[in-house]
Amino acid sequence: MDDPRDDTPYVVIPDTDEYYALGFLVPNRGEQFTPSEIAASTDMSEADAADTMTTLFEDDLVERSQGTYYVPVDRAEELQRRLESVDAAAKVHENAPDDAYAVEGWEEEVDSL
Repeated sequence: MDDPRDDTPYVVIPDTDEYYALGFLVPNRGEQFTPSEIAASTDMSEADAADTMTTLFEDDLVERSQGTYYVPVDRAEELQRRLESVDAAAKVHENAPDDAYAVEGWEEEVDSL
């Protein structure tokens, strides 16, 4: 996982396979799961779960042991805060008033300085 002191932490985007996998693994911290078990618990395909877990492992967000993946107990709190932060940001965006800034592409409507 990236260094906790790193100023550019890994961004977990809502409604992605990474988000769903971490959303399953974080509450089950320390427990090990195969990609098939993760797929069954997250409604991902087994192929997507395998690819996602490889990505999360390579990005140092999860650990791997003999074909299973897990979130280490000592890292779970940090990941939990990230997921909660992402959820809070998504809710703010969903609940934003219907104004120019709440519409996708609003920045294209603004004249250049």
